[in-house]
Amino acid sequence: MKTNKFQNKYRIPSARATWWDYSSEGLYFITICTRNQETLFGEIESEQMILSQ
Repeated sequence: MKTNKFQNKYRIPSARATWWDYSSEGLYFITICTRNQETLFGEIESEQMILSQ
């Protein structure tokens, strides 16, 4: 059952490169932004990521 929950209110143009096949093998980097830049996922200490529980 497909719903029209957001009724196209929050659609933004895709940031994906149209020339790239994202199903191909490769390395990908993602950025996650949190509200008010809260530290939710861990901290960086001595150039190493220490994950939170």
